[in-house]
Amino acid sequence: MRVGLEAKVRVYRTRNAGGSWEALGAGMPQQDAYETVLRDGMTADALDPAGIYFGTRSGKLYASRDEGTSWRQILDLLPAITCVKAAIV
Repeated sequence: MRVGLEAKVRVYRTRNAGGSWEALGAGMPQQDAYETVLRDGMTADALDPAGIYFGTRSGKLYASRDEGTSWRQILDLLPAITCVKAAIV
């Protein structure tokens, strides 16, 4: 089964080209969260600070307005999300 480590939803960030990684999960489920994100299921926008978005196979869409420091679920009950794109209008 492919789910997040310890059944937590987290995004990992590096600020030194992969030398070290930081787990980010504030605002996301941290218990019994059996979510899967597909390869094209995450994207970022061009704002400063960057907004980051990802969708899960179970139809949840999450967003961060602060480069991943904090998150919130913005949609649920969608079909499996296979691709996420962001646009500034």
